[in-house]
Amino acid sequence: MKVLVLPVLWLVLFSTAAPGGAEAEADRLAALLELRPGVSVAEIGAGGGELTLEIAERVGATGRVYATEIEVEKQAAIRAAAREAGLANVEVLAAQLTSSGLPAGCCDAVFMRHVYHHLSDPAAVDRDLLRALRPGGVLIVVDFPPTWYLRPFTPEDVGAERSHHGIEPADALRELLAAGFGQVQVIEPWQERWLAPDTYALVLKKPASAQ
Repeated sequence: MKVLVLPVLWLVLFSTAAPGGAEAEADRLAALLELRPGVSVAEIGAGGGELTLEIAERVGATGRVYATEIEVEKQAAIRAAAREAGLANVEVLAAQLTSSGLPAGCCDAVFMRHVYHHLSDPAAVDRDLLRALRPGGVLIVVDFPPTWYLRPFTPEDVGAERSHHGIEPADALRELLAAGFGQVQVIEPWQERWLAPDTYALVLKKPASAQ
């Protein structure tokens, strides 16, 4: 029964798209990330690359979008999708558990969606993202809080202190502030979802004085 029920429950809880889909969410992200033609932005854990492609269109041919992924198959899928869309401003990078793969000081903005709660070493990744951002750069973390019914979906590689699926916004914010980010805004809810926990967005900045 567990084999059948869990995948079905997963689809019910998480297949609900944001109102307007990836395009609408990209518009919201673009405004908060202060995107404009010519800037560099990165999506951490880009998955199939839907938001990466939407953002790439918004920064234009003079901008650059880095898409980071651990899984080789997903890296290849994003490259193929970018080629098909005619977007030459997308660069796909191989991420590691403790590193995004981003060059130092490469980005004006970074975002991740439903990825942060998967981090097995959040302190290391947070420091890495701070290093990748230019001074004054913006970071947005979109995630959801844990609930009892999500516990069966807990990622296997997270630490004991995260023995659940999802993360409270206060916990994620505490870790990011400890890494050196400055808090700008907490948006709750970011997306209202039927049956699933509403998502939230943490908006932070790298201090202008940081290197």
